[in-house]
Amino acid sequence: MKKLLLLITALLFTQSALAAKQEYSCDDGKRYCKEMRTCEEAKYHLEQCGLSRLDRDKDGVPCESICG
Repeated sequence: MKKLLLLITALLFTQSALAAKQEYSCDDGKRYCKEMRTCEEAKYHLEQCGLSRLDRDKDGVPCESICG
């Protein structure tokens, strides 16, 4: 029973992580902070798409106006 519960939990976690990755795309044309809707989206574009311009002060936090 514990193994089944652990398996279900792992599947749910994996599924939600995949859904978040599919929500954003490097091909969506967004290149500037004013085009980002959320901090999560800005982080995705910084980390996955390499848009270093989103982190002007190079502290690892993109779009300070959104991610504060």
